[in-house]
Amino acid sequence: MNKNLETSIRASRTLEAMRLGVVPSASLDAYTVGREAEVALVQSDLTRATENGGAVRAFLGGYGAGKTHLLELIGQHALRQNYLVSHVVLNPEETAPSHPKRVYRELIHSLQYPDLPDSDGPARGLQPLFERALNAPAALDAFQANAKGQVRNNLESGAHLYITTALRYLKRLADTEDLNRETQEHILRLLFDWLEGHPTISTTEINEDLRGVLGNRGHIFSMKDYRPWARIYGYLLSGLSAMARQLGYNGWVILVDEAEFYSLLSSENREYARNLFKALTWASVGNDDDILPFDPSELSLGGSGILQDLPPQYPMPTSAGPANSDAAIFAGPGLYTVFAMTPNTEGLEALGEAVPASAIAELNPLKLEDYQALVERVFTYYRRARPESIIDERVVGALGKVVAGLLGSGYVENPRQAMKFIVEFLDLATHRPHDMKRVVQDLRGLYA
Repeated sequence: MNKNLETSIRASRTLEAMRLGVVPSASLDAYTVGREAEVALVQSDLTRATENGGAVRAFLGGYGAGKTHLLELIGQHALRQNYLVSHVVLNPEETAPSHPKRVYRELIHSLQYPDLPDSDGPARGLQPLFERALNAPAALDAFQANAKGQVRNNLESGAHLYITTALRYLKRLADTEDLNRETQEHILRLLFDWLEGHPTISTTEINEDLRGVLGNRGHIFSMKDYRPWARIYGYLLSGLSAMARQLGYNGWVILVDEAEFYSLLSSENREYARNLFKALTWASVGNDDDILPFDPSELSLGGSGILQDLPPQYPMPTSAGPANSDAAIFAGPGLYTVFAMTPNTEGLEALGEAVPASAIAELNPLKLEDYQALVERVFTYYRRARPESIIDERVVGALGKVVAGLLGSGYVENPRQAMKFIVEFLDLATHRPHDMKRVVQDLRGLYA
């Protein structure tokens, strides 16, 4: 394909997305304006997660202020810095924060790997991570996958109640040569449906099937859709992040959007949602009384037997660092959780109980020069997408002032509306250039 044509097509797709007030993920850096302070905070957090083993952050901003845009930008930066990335948009049903398994399942479903290209195919889930672990002796040793005895008896040595059992069965499956393909696929489906939180058969049946084919390699414990189980899913997430560090990644960045949906829950479900926010914070930064704004005993609910003893953060033993930094010593899982919320009284109260005050930041309002920069960037893309269009550049200069005026008067309320307005204004300048003087005058009349 002709390079100029390819550039025009790509720009056209970006332009159509912007017409809806959305910036395609591939163009986020190019169209991010006025977010230097927030990006600097995130970079500091990523450094802390890499060096200290975890971090947490919450961003507050009104509707259309660019919270989702910022989360996507954080995800891009994290991927470039060798983090796994997951993004969940909370809602009262499929990903209700009161039901931690549903949130966990979506985090696994949306999992992105920095060394695997994006595709339009089915979600990869955890399988690439575990395939890599099977070829990493240091990771297998760290998680006690080669150790003898029950997993529950090796927890203080680095075993993980869920991950180690999965590794032992997967290792045995890889070492067993006389299984037909159908049986192999059945075992893989059993293990990953269970580990990724999908609906599946009972754990009793899973244990029977696995032991019948591979012998007893450990007990498969439940992963229930119970509201009090936030602590257990924090243990799972931090354990997976710790394994990612052992495999050479810097950790895992978890992006939690629309946290304000908390306010739509019943009073009982709100309490369980609070527990999820607290569990994610603990899973990220550990049980540090100087950081956690809540009493750790508040997360004592969930599970029975040994499950009651699991902490929200996998207690990773201090060991040699990730494969790309053999000399490093680290004791944290490298989990970085970022919340985004539109402020409301109930949601702010819940978030304030879970996230340290020092980690809560408000999105700075964009300034006039930020919107002028946005106008120029949109115009550049517009010319690439519509090279045949002729637009007087004086119109672009006037547009920056018009956008600023409309923002000041409330006719345009946020960056999303501004982006849509800019594209529509340029459409008008393309198709009705002789009307632009009158249009600009009319618009100025709205705020003059």
